[in-house]
Amino acid sequence: MIAVVAATATTAALAAHPAAPARAAEPALPPTVTAGAMPTPQTDGIVFTVAIVGDVVYAGGRFTRARPAGAAPGGPGEVPRTNLMAFDVRTGELLPWAPAVSGSVFTSATDPGPFCRQVGTQQYVCDTVFRIEAAPDRRTIYVGGDFDKIDGQWRSRIAAFDAVTGVLDTGFRPRVAGRVRGISVTADTVYLGGGFRSVDGVARGRLAAVGRDGTLRPWAPTADGEVFAVLAAPEHGRVLLGGAFRTVNGEARSAMMAVDATGGANVPWQARVPEGREVVTDIATDGEGTAYFGAYHTAGGGPRFEGRAAIAIADGTPRWWDGCYGDTQSVAVAGGVVYAASHTHDCSAIGAAPENGPIDYYRLTAETAAAVRTAPATVNHVRAGDPIPEFLPWFPGTNSGPADSHFKNGPWAVDADGRYVVVGGEFTTVNGRPQQGLVRFAVRGVPGAVNKGPQTPFRAPTLSRENGTTGSPVIRWTTTWDGQNSEIRYEVMRVGRSTPLHAVEARSRPWELPQLSYVDREVDSGTYWIRAVDADGERIGSPQASIG
Repeated sequence: MIAVVAATATTAALAAHPAAPARAAEPALPPTVTAGAMPTPQTDGIVFTVAIVGDVVYAGGRFTRARPAGAAPGGPGEVPRTNLMAFDVRTGELLPWAPAVSGSVFTSATDPGPFCRQVGTQQYVCDTVFRIEAAPDRRTIYVGGDFDKIDGQWRSRIAAFDAVTGVLDTGFRPRVAGRVRGISVTADTVYLGGGFRSVDGVARGRLAAVGRDGTLRPWAPTADGEVFAVLAAPEHGRVLLGGAFRTVNGEARSAMMAVDATGGANVPWQARVPEGREVVTDIATDGEGTAYFGAYHTAGGGPRFEGRAAIAIADGTPRWWDGCYGDTQSVAVAGGVVYAASHTHDCSAIGAAPENGPIDYYRLTAETAAAVRTAPATVNHVRAGDPIPEFLPWFPGTNSGPADSHFKNGPWAVDADGRYVVVGGEFTTVNGRPQQGLVRFAVRGVPGAVNKGPQTPFRAPTLSRENGTTGSPVIRWTTTWDGQNSEIRYEVMRVGRSTPLHAVEARSRPWELPQLSYVDREVDSGTYWIRAVDADGERIGSPQASIG
């Protein structure tokens, strides 16, 4: 009789082997941060933007309270924080910086949308913070959004703070007539993008520039739709644009474009989105001549850009598209890795995260900043032979947010500085545990970094006989996947023996779990289990199975 915890498998081969076909050798890939959530302050609402400035994380969005990690809403330690807050990236300690961001009540027969709050019949308040950016010297931070007051002082959709003292800059007071979504800062200029139509009473078509003192500059390109992101590249004399527009300066340019940093005229830009219904949400740079774009698509069907792209800043030549489906809200790059806040659900163009796989949405992703191979087939708008990045083994998970959320996006913002990755959003759990609005991760070796190792369920092995009904025990098992490693070592353990019978290393991902087997020729019966150990020393054991 053969007693097993799982179903008995068919006759095995006589040697240990993976059932999956062998893979070609892969190039060395950059390491990601660890995937275990570190203690981080929480909010009672949505975080739309995060910025790591030295050892401080600034977070903005739409919220009214903040509380320590692990605390329930309304519990001890909860304090007022109105759309802006800060914490220490090293310790997760909530900092006392607490400007009150507010908006004026206005009357409108048209609902201004989900980023605003209805406070009466046809009465609304819009006070959300959408973007925080630091100056190159890291001594000033700029905050943009829908608000019109900071601590009771008029600040029309844009404000500046001293990053050392946290004090509001009294001299920086441009009056922007409409939402600010994108900010980029150089040594002497602050570039703005959004939905506004004028600055200081002077017409501006959703794009504008002011001096570091707040004085309006003559730079005045125009876009016909909201601008979500701007990235100044002074070394190339241009500013990169992303958003919901379809023309820039009257020329058909959908979702992405570049303009001259001084005069505002269009400059050469080779990249084109596939359908023209995309919205570029964010742009980040590695500081080495490449910009990374994230986007979503406003209608389904057909090849489309919803994932990430790497594009040369100098002329807009695409370096890669990842061809992934699933809206991307934010991107950050550090250490050769592109991190994204998204709800990725199909990256089959790069052989990852297949549609209808074991995980519905990969809400936090990591890819190589460089293209490391070529696409084997045409999928989405990626053609066979195109350069593509590699989807990296970094699998922290969040939920989509509260049940009553209008958006249900989960993460909305991400920033990285080579030590930490900080994520903001509307999620209420991270890796299955309560954590609302904010979370941080760290590279290996940073004090307090938390690993996310081999994952459950890790099922018991199935046992059979080498010759069907006679012969040595054959142990077969399905591999598991790891939160931050591709390779896992599997050790075959027999109860009563302290050391492994056999060890083998195998590559796996959540969607790719090869079958392994081993023949125990030392005995004709026994109780077996499998131990999985990753490169960081994290381990789990499977349930046991017996054959007698």
